[in-house]
Amino acid sequence: MSQQEDAMVQFLVEEVVRRIAAQRLGAGMAASPAAAAPDCGGEEGHACTADPRPVHSVVDPAVEAQLPRLVAVTSSQVAMGRAGNRFRTDDYLRQREGHADARDAVHSEVPAEWATQHGLLSLQTQCQDRQEFLLFPNQGRRLNAASRSAVAAQAGSGADVQLIVGDGLSASAIVQNGAATLSALQRALTAAGLRLRPGCFVKFARIAVADEIGVLTKARATVILVGERPGLGTGDSLSLYIAVHPKMGQDNAEKNCISNVRPIGIAPEEAAAQTVAILKRGFERGVGGVALGLGWGRQ
Repeated sequence: MSQQEDAMVQFLVEEVVRRIAAQRLGAGMAASPAAAAPDCGGEEGHACTADPRPVHSVVDPAVEAQLPRLVAVTSSQVAMGRAGNRFRTDDYLRQREGHADARDAVHSEVPAEWATQHGLLSLQTQCQDRQEFLLFPNQGRRLNAASRSAVAAQAGSGADVQLIVGDGLSASAIVQNGAATLSALQRALTAAGLRLRPGCFVKFARIAVADEIGVLTKARATVILVGERPGLGTGDSLSLYIAVHPKMGQDNAEKNCISNVRPIGIAPEEAAAQTVAILKRGFERGVGGVALGLGWGRQ
């Protein structure tokens, strides 16, 4: 390492130490080196959770009063500021943490007992493990033989909606927010007078596995609750995919999606209410997806 690089590293270390000391003094804490360091876990007890970032880090903003409002309404990387041509050190570390959260979410798994605890039939796709699920997406779009037989044995007719929970690309999102969202869906759909089939949980699930389940159960529609592919710090986010008149290989344009269902996004009750509205409109028109005319600028 060159002397210039050594100096830069030393500067960054001193700057981080200075900021930590200033934050502690500002909170009325002693900045003594002898003080015990806090355990990793953040104020809320989450593993390695960084402190909230400043209101903004923009130097000499044109309209400073607007920046706190902008930051407050989104978890996106806005008003980050910079140091030279680089991210600020604290922001860079938060991004590294968010990336680690996303990687952990992709490789997470739902506990084996989760489906039974929530009264769901436990199923599995043709994937044998998480690695195969990530490498071969098509394997996650079809049930294995045992699961297909289990669904076929319970197949019937006359049900309006088949509820499905799938781990998707963030099983940790199901563990954190799946139960609340599933309960909200069940309440809203029942209150709307829609007949529900017994729900199921699919391990190693891609969205399209709902096509096969819908065909087997002969339900008028499927609703699959699945862990979203995570971005920076969004490993707890869920999506709902709604398909009217499910069929094998149904195009995504024939489905409706409600995404970002999580505490700092769309609340479970709001997502459930939107699902009911979409289903009612879909049943009325006999179609789903873009043909329903829902979305920005549409009536």
